Amino acid sequence: MTYQLLDQPCRNFNILGIERITDPKDHREKVVLSNFAAGATGNLILLDPSTGEGESLALPGDSGAWALLNLHDRQLLAGTCPDFGYLHALDLARREWLPALRDEHETYIWNLVLGADGMVYGGTYPGCVLLRYDPARHVLENLGRVSSNAGDLYSRTVYGGLPGHLLITCGYSQPGLWLWEIASGVARPFGKPGATVKEINPRFICTELNGQLDFYDAATFEPLQVDLSIRLAPSQPAPRLAGSGASIQLSGERRLRVRGQEYYVEAMQEPGTLPRLNPIPTPRPPTRIHSLVADPQGRIWGSSSFGQTIFRYDPSTGDVWNSQVVCNSGGEVYGMGFARGRLFLSAYAGGDHIVYDPRAEWNQVENQNPRTLAPVGPELVRPAARSVIGPDGHFWTGWWARYGQYGGGLSRVDVNTLEVASWNDPVPGQGLTGLASDARYLYFITGGQANGLPEKVEPFHFVVWSPSEGVVWQYAFTAGTRLYSIAASPERVLMSMDGELRVFNPQTFAFERVISLEQPCHQLTTWGEDFAAFCGKKLWRVNPRNGERAFLGELPGEVGAATVIPTGILYFSTNSSLYRWI
Repeated sequence: MTYQLLDQPCRNFNILGIERITDPKDHREKVVLSNFAAGATGNLILLDPSTGEGESLALPGDSGAWALLNLHDRQLLAGTCPDFGYLHALDLARREWLPALRDEHETYIWNLVLGADGMVYGGTYPGCVLLRYDPARHVLENLGRVSSNAGDLYSRTVYGGLPGHLLITCGYSQPGLWLWEIASGVARPFGKPGATVKEINPRFICTELNGQLDFYDAATFEPLQVDLSIRLAPSQPAPRLAGSGASIQLSGERRLRVRGQEYYVEAMQEPGTLPRLNPIPTPRPPTRIHSLVADPQGRIWGSSSFGQTIFRYDPSTGDVWNSQVVCNSGGEVYGMGFARGRLFLSAYAGGDHIVYDPRAEWNQVENQNPRTLAPVGPELVRPAARSVIGPDGHFWTGWWARYGQYGGGLSRVDVNTLEVASWNDPVPGQGLTGLASDARYLYFITGGQANGLPEKVEPFHFVVWSPSEGVVWQYAFTAGTRLYSIAASPERVLMSMDGELRVFNPQTFAFERVISLEQPCHQLTTWGEDFAAFCGKKLWRVNPRNGERAFLGELPGEVGAATVIPTGILYFSTNSSLYRWI
């Protein structure tokens, strides 16, 4: 037995950054889109908004870039993520990259701004530091941490336009603003804790907290005891299409906006008219598969690791279909499940629930198909435990809490009425990391991971949940034990922890067997009456009734998702590739 490579069926764009240039090659106005290709190398797309033509340039490294900065139409800077935090510099006239720069401890550069001293500054994750780039010498320096709170991992946004200073947003343990003096390299808290920047101009700084505006002198940084609301710049008009993301002002009173896999140009139009959506004019790259599920017809459905799209692969024909964005919030789909002929989805980062009917015409723009249902955000935002069809036939999802908060929750979508119910913190202060279901119960495991916070260590839980009663049984493991994945067959539940599998019997409410393995299994999938256990680059078939395990073979990489179609054939993904076990 071995595996067969089928395709790279997941293809999409995820535009993180946008910048405008006058291209020195042809002197035309162009928009630069920074595309994040999950599991691959990202690229820049130089789009001519007048002709609709596009040019793609691969980044020298990393999956994508939030940060883009045009340096006088001579150089284009890109600050990358999520693995290396490179500073890439492109010579626009020659279309050549300078040698990549990075700080070895940082993996994200969030944005880049030009300081008053001619240097370029950027904020990072996970060190919450300030980086400085010298364009003349092509040198990148780490200037040290911004926030004094060790729990703040993000120097998320750096603002320039201030004499001798930078204003920096930090979080998420104690979100707030820090004022950095360029000459001394000293930072101090600025404004009210938790406030955000609304506007910076030559006269004042305006911050906002819970709808309250505060004003500070832009030269002395002292509070101003006057309401300058009437002096604020007019707000940009809301985009005509909900779900629009990155945008930039063009010449001639036009604005280009990106909406998922498409873009449009807004001009001064009559109210109520909708602009035309255009496809981004370069091929969608293959991207990492995040989730997989099989429908009753044996077709494989999956989601992208970033970019809020789904795909379908038909094993009988090899046909592939990729969607537009499934909802208006950015992020990605984690949970997928079929019920009553429809595909139910759960998505980060808005805590969204979505339902899609493959038999009907696609019309997400008007929220008809797919349709976004009631969210559980902002309290719950990341469906890290994925989703299952529960014993009651409804769509259940396990979540982590909002950024800057430990905890999690469960949600249920009634597949008949589409009503949403939720339960916050079934295990106080712990996020749900895995979810499974049989004919009677739901089962979930918890962990110490959180959005924007360091991972904590404490006793984590295995929980049995009844749709009608809530928690009916739970077990706390010793602090330091990490729980990795969970799956349920009709008779047993299998859970992966450090170096072993635990078999739980729902009839006796007891762990009845321990199966030793060389390493944790990050992916477990029910396979008939047995389980497929993906442990590193190895596949095991596990019989939970007698504890026997059979090593089936080496895999091409670590498995990110797996599913079994109704005929019993196992499919799995590594990065962007889909495989069948034969």
